[in-house]
Amino acid sequence: MAVREGDPLTTGHGCDSVTTLLTSPNKTTRANSIFCAVQGTITVTHLVPPNVPPCGSHAAFLNTGSPNVSIGGIPWGRVGDSADAGAMISGSLNVLVNGR
Repeated sequence: MAVREGDPLTTGHGCDSVTTLLTSPNKTTRANSIFCAVQGTITVTHLVPPNVPPCGSHAAFLNTGSPNVSIGGIPWGRVGDSADAGAMISGSLNVLVNGR
């Protein structure tokens, strides 16, 4: 499933375990009227250990995308692709990228 701005991901850390993608550098391609996310799309700022309590904050990125489907030469993100220290967990229900 294609991932888009606003789709959720697991962060891979303990303070905020889930966040969403923020703004994609892609402004040409949409899935379900939402801009598609490509490798390098930033996440919403979220809390990260080890400063417990309180946790510090940081933003991360969609780390990988499809090896052979790109938008403007940048790999298109899919559910299951690496993001932050976790992975994308949801996306478009009816737009597939490279068969997934």
